[in-house]
Amino acid sequence: MIPRSGTRVFKALAADKQQAVLQAALNEFALHGYRKASMNNVVKAAGISKGSLFQYFKTKQALFDGVVGLAESLARSYLREVRDRTAGTPLRQRLERILRAGFFFIDEQPLLARIYFQLLRSGDAPFGSQQIVTLRSQAQEFLADLLRQGLVAKEIDPSVDVERVAFLINSLFETLLMAYYTDFLAPGLDLYQGNSEDLDHWVETTLEMIFRGLRPKKRGTTEIR
Repeated sequence: MIPRSGTRVFKALAADKQQAVLQAALNEFALHGYRKASMNNVVKAAGISKGSLFQYFKTKQALFDGVVGLAESLARSYLREVRDRTAGTPLRQRLERILRAGFFFIDEQPLLARIYFQLLRSGDAPFGSQQIVTLRSQAQEFLADLLRQGLVAKEIDPSVDVERVAFLINSLFETLLMAYYTDFLAPGLDLYQGNSEDLDHWVETTLEMIFRGLRPKKRGTTEIR
């Protein structure tokens, strides 16, 4: 998968050479953050000259944007796969698969996850806030679309404000995933690097809380039981 910020020279490289450059950049940005990352370290790790690197990516920002773009593309592919595989199934099951896909993504792509959470916590890169806005808006729209389908299927109450609920669910999932990745956010709650049994409990607790608020209300009642 070629990042959008790479030059034509980079896009003309063999796939293994592209991978070597991107892996070196990913390692450097994940370890040091955007501001402290060294382009010299990237070229050494990739086994290329500094001049070649700047032929591939005109600036440090362009290289970082390429790495973040890869994370974005991979995350979208995870979500698309969940959407397609769960089409026609209940909303609760679809949200469960999304949350579990997030845990799986962190396990499979820990360096990309680290870069994302670095941006989320600190806005480390000078353009990081815009990257986060873009990623969040895409995730929220994805969830909003699932909620709209849930409305059509009469799985959730028709009074639900889809856009606000999508924002809340995305924020909740994001916090859970960050706590799974980061040791100090939920100490003693068996979420940080939790095993399958612990994660099952967290997923069930989370979905039950969400659907207590989303289930269609019975006529004549003000509380969902």
